[in-house]
Amino acid sequence: MAFYDEARITVISGKGGDGCSSFRREKYIPRGGPDGGDGGKGGDVLIRLDKNLNSLISLKGKRQFSATKGKAGSGKNKKGESGENEVIFVPEGTLIFLEQTKELIGEISSENSDIIVAKGGKGGLGNARFKSSTNQSPKKTTKGEEPEERNLFLELRLIADVGLLGLPNAGKSSLINSITNSKSKIGAYEFTTLDPSLGILENEFKKISIADLPGIIEGASEGSGLGTKFLKHAFRTKLLLHVVDSSFGLDKANESYSTIEKELKEFHLDFSNQSRWLIISKIDLVSENQLAQIINFFQEKYPEMPIFPISSKTMEGYEVLKEKLLKI
Repeated sequence: MAFYDEARITVISGKGGDGCSSFRREKYIPRGGPDGGDGGKGGDVLIRLDKNLNSLISLKGKRQFSATKGKAGSGKNKKGESGENEVIFVPEGTLIFLEQTKELIGEISSENSDIIVAKGGKGGLGNARFKSSTNQSPKKTTKGEEPEERNLFLELRLIADVGLLGLPNAGKSSLINSITNSKSKIGAYEFTTLDPSLGILENEFKKISIADLPGIIEGASEGSGLGTKFLKHAFRTKLLLHVVDSSFGLDKANESYSTIEKELKEFHLDFSNQSRWLIISKIDLVSENQLAQIINFFQEKYPEMPIFPISSKTMEGYEVLKEKLLKI
C-alpha cells in the first residue's frame, strides 16, 4: 500500500440560517408582537487527530468537505437548528497550509487535536430582535452569514523517536526488522524501501518508535531520487541512526557517510540539533582489521559520535544497540 503524506482539499463551512419575520397570531391577543426567531449557525469544518491513522490515505479520492447550513428561524421565537460540523480525521504530525499563500494554519498534535479550518456562518436575526419602544411591529430580519471556503494543502511529517539514515542497501531495513516489529522489505537493489516504515522497540518500561526512511542519493536535497519525501520525515525524529555499509571498505563507507551528511546540510531544514549515532552494518563481510580501520577512522573524525558495529546475519551488536536505545 502506498504511503500518502500529502493531500489537497477544499473545505466549505455551512451558511448561517436566515432570521424569521413573524408576528403572534393568537385569538385573544389582537395586537400580537413580533416573534420571529434567529437562524441557526452554519456547521464548522474541523480537522481532528486520530491516533489510529499513520497516513493521509483516508483522504485519497475525496477533494471537497462541506458542513451543513443552519436552518432558518421560525415563529414563536424558535431559533433554527445549527448545521452539522464536518470532521476530517488525520494522523498526528499533519501540517495544514492555505494552498494559495502557503501560510501555516496549524499542526495536528496531542496538544492541538482539533483545528477549525472553515467557520460556519452566524445565523441571521429574527424580527423579534428589532422590537423597540418606537417600533413595536418590526418586519426587519437579517440573512445568515455566507459560508467560508478555503483550499488547503495537508502535509504529514512523521513523528518518530528515531530515524534511520543511509544510502540504498545500507542495511536499514534489516536493522529495523531485527529490533522492532516492523516488516520492511529487504533486497539488493536501490530503493527497497519506497515508503517510510514504522516499528516499535519496547521493553516493560519504555516504548520507542523507529522510522525506516527511504534511502537517499546525491542530490536528494534538490529532489533527486526520493529527495524531499525522505528528508522532511527525517527532520521530525529526535535521534538519527546513520547506517553505513562496511562491506566495501573504508573509502566507500566514508564516501556514503559524507554523501548523506552533505544532503542534510543543503536541505532547507536544519538538522544540526539532532543527535547522530553511527551504525556500521554488515560487519560479517569484512575482516577484523578492516572493521578496526573503519571504526578508528570515524572515531578520530567524529569523537563525540557513538559507534555501533552490527551484523544482521550473526546478530552481533544488536543487543548492545537495543540496550542503549532503551536507555536514552
